[in-house]
Amino acid sequence: MHYMTKQEKDMWIINIENAAGTVCEIYGSAVAKSVFQRYGANGIYNLSPCYYSEVFSDLELMVNNH
Repeated sequence: MHYMTKQEKDMWIINIENAAGTVCEIYGSAVAKSVFQRYGANGIYNLSPCYYSEVFSDLELMVNNH
């Protein structure tokens, strides 16, 4: 099992926040929130780190398909 360093966690948070912000601009905040809700969270700060890559991928897919 890989444990994230603080630097890795901070990088994920920044990348997820940026992607979520872009999704909000394109589709609205409800769509961005729905991605987090699929993983049992209301936002980045109560999202389990084990889901960081999945949430980021989902958000990036939305951004890239725009």
